[in-house]
Amino acid sequence: MRPVLSGLSQAAGKALGGARFTVVSVLPVAVLTGYVTALVVSGAYAGDTVDVGHLADRAKEHPEWLAVAAFGCLLVGLLLRPFQVALVQMLEGYWRGRAVPEVAAALATERHRRRLHTALVVSDVVVPETPVTHFQDAVLLARRRSRAARIAARAEDLMLRYPTGPHPIPSAADEDDDRLMPTMLGNILREGEDTSGRRYGLDLSTVSHRLYPQLSPKLTTAVNQQLDLLDTTCALSVCFGLATVAGSPLLGRLDLWSLAPLVTALLSMAAYRGSLRVAADHAELLAAAFDLHRFDMLTALHLKLPSTPDEEYEWNTALTEFLASPKTLAKDELPGLTYEHPASGPAGQGDGSA
Repeated sequence: MRPVLSGLSQAAGKALGGARFTVVSVLPVAVLTGYVTALVVSGAYAGDTVDVGHLADRAKEHPEWLAVAAFGCLLVGLLLRPFQVALVQMLEGYWRGRAVPEVAAALATERHRRRLHTALVVSDVVVPETPVTHFQDAVLLARRRSRAARIAARAEDLMLRYPTGPHPIPSAADEDDDRLMPTMLGNILREGEDTSGRRYGLDLSTVSHRLYPQLSPKLTTAVNQQLDLLDTTCALSVCFGLATVAGSPLLGRLDLWSLAPLVTALLSMAAYRGSLRVAADHAELLAAAFDLHRFDMLTALHLKLPSTPDEEYEWNTALTEFLASPKTLAKDELPGLTYEHPASGPAGQGDGSA
């Protein structure tokens, strides 16, 4: 019986996604469930003296509850798996049509707009030249210049995290080309999505399904690992945030356990900060995908490879606008386009252009 159950569990794990399902879906649920259960069983909520050793005793007395808890975490993780994308989108700031009021989204976006504007102003600040007659004045001036350079460098780094350019598809842009998101995670990911293909006249959201099959196995693995890590950090951030809410009654104890919600709040912020780092690395991988495989995508589409950057940008822009409008006809939207078909047959017959 045991080998049969082992085989079934391994097969189920592979069907659900293997280690990815365990880490992304089950781990956050297990952490939150274990934390709340420990608070309840130890008597922390009741204001009694907390006995951590009592948890081990209860586990020995009722081992069947551990199996029930494990099965419950697995079941909840399975049920929540389809909502993983929605969870990441919520942290990105895609709040329209959700429970977050429009006013809150507007205020959050305005906060980032002010931060971006401040960074633009600070990055242009220059320490004026002043006559120096004493050594102390020279030292003070050098310190001011060094401090101004550090502030300007931080401002420039912050500016790079925001989507500041227009939408790659002009017809899909807003009236004011406002690409800012309510959260920093959303801004970093949107900037990476916009700039990765914009340099070549391509839009990631439009050509991603054509580009992704052309990626090399190593790059595909790296992209998938970054996405898994992004899902995990976002899930842990929300998990520790809920743990903070669940542990808020402990603040009234006024003892060492009152620090528990503060610790979980710090862990939630740390996980979110980690997601920002992962998002920045993911943006670099998206740029590498276009740098290395955009011509492979054009070859798969049987399109002629451009010979100059100007020609590439012109044709890529037209191709992006055509792919973004599925009801348009190629003969109308792509006039003058010639195809290049791969050679076929022993003598290379069959290649040509249309």
